[in-house]
Parts: sequence; C-alpha cells; structure tokens
Amino acid sequence: MLYTVENGSLRVTVNSHGAELWAVEALGEPPTDCLWDGSGGHWPRRAPLCFPWCGRLEGDWFEHAGKRYPGGGHGFARDMEHTLASQTPESLTFRLDWQAEGKRWPWSFTLETRHSISGRTLKCECSAVNRSEEPMPAQLGFHPAFRCPITPGLTAQDCFVRFEKPEAPGGTDIFPLPPEVFDNDSICFERPQSRWFRLEERGTGRYVQVDTEGFPFVLLWSQPKIPGFVCIEPWLGYPGPGHDLAGRPGARLLAPGESISAALKVSFEV
Repeated sequence: MLYTVENGSLRVTVNSHGAELWAVEALGEPPTDCLWDGSGGHWPRRAPLCFPWCGRLEGDWFEHAGKRYPGGGHGFARDMEHTLASQTPESLTFRLDWQAEGKRWPWSFTLETRHSISGRTLKCECSAVNRSEEPMPAQLGFHPAFRCPITPGLTAQDCFVRFEKPEAPGGTDIFPLPPEVFDNDSICFERPQSRWFRLEERGTGRYVQVDTEGFPFVLLWSQPKIPGFVCIEPWLGYPGPGHDLAGRPGARLLAPGESISAALKVSFEV
C-alpha cells in the first residue's frame, strides 16, 4: 500500500512493501519528480533498503551453525511487507517483525523505518534490534535512485556527481558521468572524507545532495548507458569473500537486544 505525506515543499510517497521510498516530488508549478520511477524496463526498484546485509553474497548463500541459507542481493527486508506503525502530517514509520526460521534467516529482529520531511529535506531513519537469544550479524545501507537528468531535454552527460572534498578520481571534486562509467557495475568509495555527495546538473543550478558523513562506504551506481537514474548509496557494510556474514566488511555482530541504526538525509535544490 502507498502512503503519502507533504509539507508544501516536498511530497513523499512510501510503499509499505519494503518500506521503500516510492516517489519524491519537489512541489512547484509544475511539481518536479526527483526519484527514479522504475520505468522503461531498466531497473524496477526505486530506493530499496539494504538489510540484513549489503550487496551480494558470495555464491548467493551464507552459512550459520553448519547450515546454508540462500540469499540474493541486499538482504530481504526490501522484499517484505512492512506495517505502518505511525503517521504524522510529515512522517511515516514502518515496522517489520521477523521471527527466526530455518529457510531464510535464523534470527529474530524488529526493523523500524521512519521517513520524515522538513522543508526540502528528506530523512529516512532505520533501526534494527536483535530479538534473538544469540548474536545476530547485520549490515545496513540505503540504495536511492535519483532521476538523471531532472530537467527534460538534458542527458546524463549534462550531469555529474560533486564531492564535498577533492577525492574523486584524479584528485578533483567532480565525478563525470560518461555513458560507459557503470559498464562494470557500481563504484565504491571507502571511508570518504566528504560529508556529502551531490548529483548536479550543469547550467541549471539543480542538485540532489546526499549526506554521507559517518558511512564507511558510499557507492555510485547505474546501469550501462545511464538510462535515466543514478544511485548514491551510503552503506554501513560491504560484500566480502566467504560465507560468514559476521566477517563481511563493516558487519556488526549484535548481542541480544542490541541495535544497528543509520539515517539517509537527502536535500533537494530543484
């Protein structure tokens, strides 16, 4: 089910399936769509959560207590129905209560996701609590896809990603977006010093800014030829070799009752 909040500056729609951001419109005449809409037969998702792991598993499985468990990319919370726990005029909070089972994930947890708006800033706060009686491995990340370009008539090559600090390849603050840049999948920046990455348009002054402070991994991704979107993805964890989830880079081993949390903050100057 889709739920919407707005504040005069932003209109945000969230799908209870995955607690996924479904649309972000900067209000004006006319409104400006800022989030990828999953169209064109390219990438059908829009802004999925990455939990309880980020990225793919080696061989598409992990092991616990001598048993193999199958798993695809970015965990499975994005594929589950979440319950609307509370709603205010400017926020939506969803909850996923998972009971340990022997087919997909052998630990119990509660995942809460709160989407809120203030002016033209969107904040998505996620927190997961281990409800099991044994330690649970966990990673958490965000995978939002933004329209590229935002302005009709432009192309992705009229856009670029700006870093707060000059740590893009070549020692500049500009990461260009030629058509082939994502031919070999995503590009990861480990422990960036920049507190934000911006997807900008040349000549229009429009940009989408993602706060990245505190995230050890920030990924840029689109499909080859950049078919209308670019993802800026702050992650707490990253894939690694082997099948032990606790051994993956950035993984946390949560004690019973312990939580992992992170927040995605996005500002829209469009």
